[in-house]
Amino acid sequence: ALPLRQRIWDPVYASLRGAKRVFVVPDGALQFVSHAALPDDDEGYLVDSGLKFHYLTAERDLMFREDTQPGLGVLAFGGADFDTIKDDHRTDGALVAPAETRFVSRGVDARCPELAELQFDPLPNSLREVRDLAGLWRRTSAAHAPEPIVLTGTDARDTAFKQLAPGRRILHLATHGFFLGDGCPTLSGTRGIVSRRPSGSTLPDNPFLQAGLAFAGANARASSGDATADGILTAEEIAAMNLQGVEWAVLSACETGRGRVQASEGVLGLRRAFQVAGVRTVITSLWAVADESTREWMQQLYEARLDRGRDTVDAVHEATARTLRARRGRGESTHPFYWAGFVASGAWN
Repeated sequence: ALPLRQRIWDPVYASLRGAKRVFVVPDGALQFVSHAALPDDDEGYLVDSGLKFHYLTAERDLMFREDTQPGLGVLAFGGADFDTIKDDHRTDGALVAPAETRFVSRGVDARCPELAELQFDPLPNSLREVRDLAGLWRRTSAAHAPEPIVLTGTDARDTAFKQLAPGRRILHLATHGFFLGDGCPTLSGTRGIVSRRPSGSTLPDNPFLQAGLAFAGANARASSGDATADGILTAEEIAAMNLQGVEWAVLSACETGRGRVQASEGVLGLRRAFQVAGVRTVITSLWAVADESTREWMQQLYEARLDRGRDTVDAVHEATARTLRARRGRGESTHPFYWAGFVASGAWN
């Protein structure tokens, strides 16, 4: 990591002395670098210096204009029942998994499998995550603010997202994410998927069909009989939606910031799909993320945004810095894997 910092950060740092906010317009493989996690010279990280990083697709993102009516309320998905298609009348709390110490991931443990082969494990912390968000929203919102919509278990369907997402202020998706590109190893125990790519399999040419999110019934999609309600929401489906007015789309899953890097086009995947749909700011992950540490980071993010009124740049920075500080205080690993995976791109405020 030090050689990387010396190549991409040190040459520009002299011109940025005194700056607190740094807007990054990355190109190529730099799209997948978390600048906050680059090492400093004191056995820490750049986030320790107080520098706050925000990512832009292009410089024009600094001049983002709100030409549509701002959205209202929160729509959150978490704790999806990936195995069941039809609603069996279970309640919001039905998916609470037994206490366990197994490392759970929101990413993939695969060698770039075909979509038909993907299988999704339960994510117990994603259920707690969306409940915490709903509780915080209720405590910090004005009396007339809409009640948060939290869909879990068999209710956390892709069809519900398509129906309810337009017109919201915040979209929060705590689930499994995937990108079926070349060379996409991730870790078991993250918010991901377990599969094997069969020999001779091929991937679709459209990068928007290689990236997606899992919803309820995703593991039973072969028997759904409806490709538009199969528990998988691809980037292509998202790009076709009208999400203008959405302030934040928070993709609390693995590798949601990854995609196919295309010259002069940036990264084509989930992040771009939400931007095409009209979302002002998209918060995504650069790598596989752990279920528990992701929940902690998200809690810090929303406390900064909703309770302390921070803008996007400050909220992301505080979530990252506070999560790192908490891990240090508990004597846990401070490897960037656990706290630096999420970045924000698009409008900064």
